[in-house]
Amino acid sequence: MFYIYIVNKLIPFFAFVASLLFLTLVSCEKETTPSETGDETLILLDDEDILKQVVHSPNTAFYKDIFLDGGCELNPGIKENGVVINGRLPYALEKAEIKEAEYFLATVDDVANGYTDSDQLLQNKIFSGTPDDINGVLLYPDGEPRYRLFYSFGGHSGPHGRTLGTSGRENVNTFYRNGGSYVGSCAGAYLAGKYASGSLSSYYNIWEGGNMKGTGVSNSSIEIVMETDIFQEKYYGPSYHSLIAGVRHNGGGYMDVNMAPVGTEILGRFKNQKGKDSSSKGFFDQPGIWAYKKSDETGRLVVTGSHPEDAASGAILNMTASMFRYAWDGVGDAKVKAVLHNGEYIYMSRKTTDCKPQRTRIGDLQCHHFVLWLAAGVPSLELQMKGEGDYRMELYLKKDDFAFPDNEPDYSAVTPANSQTIVTGPLDKGLWYVTVRCASTVTATENYIDKDKKLGRYFVYSGDCGVLNGVPYSIVAKW
Repeated sequence: MFYIYIVNKLIPFFAFVASLLFLTLVSCEKETTPSETGDETLILLDDEDILKQVVHSPNTAFYKDIFLDGGCELNPGIKENGVVINGRLPYALEKAEIKEAEYFLATVDDVANGYTDSDQLLQNKIFSGTPDDINGVLLYPDGEPRYRLFYSFGGHSGPHGRTLGTSGRENVNTFYRNGGSYVGSCAGAYLAGKYASGSLSSYYNIWEGGNMKGTGVSNSSIEIVMETDIFQEKYYGPSYHSLIAGVRHNGGGYMDVNMAPVGTEILGRFKNQKGKDSSSKGFFDQPGIWAYKKSDETGRLVVTGSHPEDAASGAILNMTASMFRYAWDGVGDAKVKAVLHNGEYIYMSRKTTDCKPQRTRIGDLQCHHFVLWLAAGVPSLELQMKGEGDYRMELYLKKDDFAFPDNEPDYSAVTPANSQTIVTGPLDKGLWYVTVRCASTVTATENYIDKDKKLGRYFVYSGDCGVLNGVPYSIVAKW
């Protein structure tokens, strides 16, 4: 009986000791121990917890500012006195200080005349890709946006979507989903959604599940009253409740509020058609300008059912420029490819077709980002990046923020070579950001499709064209 009594007393004691050991083991998953000097505390984090510390910072590394689509069944320019000026880009680009532009503009000015087979063939090469650029012009090898903005002219939305084909439409969607912003006028607004008057169409579905209804207003103009003050506060105007008269309108639509995805912002509402009391019409007081940004990772969509891009001055020009800048500021956050661990190499060698974006090659003027966690200060750190081929590569390091070249990195290696090394002095503990930039790019030359009539415009690439399918490289950090 005495032994039973002792055993019964010891069982709770051993259970208590076991529970303490279990709690100790659990707490060691994120170990905290004294450093060798005894002055610091080592905080050892796993990759998931390291990535949770990454800051939200908009991407700033793009090949160029904007790509404009005036392709098949779209106007290949703006209208002056009712006539399309082939190759004339929106005046608002200059006002908004958007300078680096490329475009595809079809040869057919009047969308009533359809499109040419040669236009469509060239359009599909540009948007869907070729063996020399399998990503298409809008995308980097890993699917990230190659331009900051995409703009769609007006015209015939359904036919344009059909001429792009499934892969072309998907590439525009991928462009937005991965952080590029979208601006559209009239047909460009329809193309951004999914439906027209409730019917599924060959659209991009950027504005997810969005539906537009026709105004029935053609070859006229319409009033827009502003529903936001952000244009006045941050950009070029107009102010909240300003009434903008004389906005050209030709068959465009308005937002179906019942099918707008969560997060859609109403920026302006339609009022009266020129010279008419439209208060009994279906479009009256309905959203005519709106924006949509699904998440921090996506771009921002800013569209209108009208044609304000034709305006060369005044409030309409200011409103259009503000639309472009609002989209500009809505690009997606920069993304981290991986966490660098001491002495472990990462190989960025996958091709687009491998569908492994976290390990895919880098494109022209693109930045790839990595992070590393120092649990304690170190006397020195060595970064090595080795690229392949005759391309210029750059390497940057910065504490607590993305090491974009324009973000004042703490260390940089930018010699004209395909490989770079950074050797630092003492570094503090914490999160450090590493950026690899491909400084090589193509030479872009504007061409006419119809050289005799000087109609239709696009760009031909020459020079370092191999960069379009990506430059493979490796990277390692040692400390």
